[in-house]
Amino acid sequence: MIIIQPFRKSGIFEISTQKVPLGHGDSDADKVESVPDAWIINETQNLGIAIEVKDRKNNIRISQLKSHANRISGYDHPYLLAITPDLHTPDKIIRLRKTDFTNLQIIWKSWDEIYRWLKHLLNKPSNASRDEFLLTSMIEYLERRREVLGFQGIKFSKGFNVDEAKEILRSEMEELHPYVKNIYKDLVARRGGIPTTSVMGVWDSFGDAEGFTNDIHITIGINEDSHNILMVVPNSSNKAWNRLKKIFSNEKYRNELMTILSRYRKTVPHLYIEFVQRHFINRRIGINDGHLFFDLDVMGKPFMKKNSKTKQSSIWFQALNEAIINKRNLNGQVAFWTKFFLNETKGIDKPEFIKTVKSTLKNLKPLYEYLKSDS
Repeated sequence: MIIIQPFRKSGIFEISTQKVPLGHGDSDADKVESVPDAWIINETQNLGIAIEVKDRKNNIRISQLKSHANRISGYDHPYLLAITPDLHTPDKIIRLRKTDFTNLQIIWKSWDEIYRWLKHLLNKPSNASRDEFLLTSMIEYLERRREVLGFQGIKFSKGFNVDEAKEILRSEMEELHPYVKNIYKDLVARRGGIPTTSVMGVWDSFGDAEGFTNDIHITIGINEDSHNILMVVPNSSNKAWNRLKKIFSNEKYRNELMTILSRYRKTVPHLYIEFVQRHFINRRIGINDGHLFFDLDVMGKPFMKKNSKTKQSSIWFQALNEAIINKRNLNGQVAFWTKFFLNETKGIDKPEFIKTVKSTLKNLKPLYEYLKSDS
């Protein structure tokens, strides 16, 4: 129990993290329906705050919160504070707010908000050494618990680590999912989990509800040197492959595609095209038989930026054109890669980088629509 008395007229604030049923007016343990994780009580002001904390998403229980609300209903100023890892207000909190609890204020905060608030407080010059120690300790604790925070940028404590990369990517994908579903109506599903197929990187996808390999999808990945956003035409998407062959077999359509790509190129630091032929062992382990991967800057203007050091060459696009048109009886995939290199992308280690990712996904939509078009 901590007792704080900052102002005489305010009375005594009692802060308790002990989950003990009795206290604060409880006289009968049998009537206690629930025990909040913490309390803040001020008898002088008749203020009661019940606090419930969760460390897993989608773990709120309405019955539990209603019981907490009943515990503090006798105060003139009752508050119920819920802190969870969810990135958006949980539906159960919204439903509970519609319940008729007299004077009850229901407040929800994410651990991500708490984390950013603590960092804001730490940056204030007026902090005493004691306050700085407490703030730093809490911030370090939350940073060790990545799973309760939202996307905080791409950074590693001691160089690239695949487990850290998975946690970073998981938080990024969760934050992007509602945004992607709003922009790309068909890309409503994610993989069942983030695979660890290599110590060099991790990836996840937004794709068709029937399976991301069935049609064009978006892959997000993090590896040792870059953050990658891919628009992928998988081997099993027959309709998309017919469209690709039609585009690359016709100069008019090919020029239309180049116009879309050149406009998109102006919005991103690096743009590559990939064609890969492969076979699978036991339908799981992919073996590359052939791999074509090149920076679109090799095509010169309008792709090459003024400061680019890439040497112009026409052979790469010619090879891609031949590979797409002549793809038959083999497992082939085409992907349009956007790369943000970790050592050169300003702000990639900050939470605000998610805005760059969202902007990139939005700017990719014309390419997606053209590849999906029947015309």
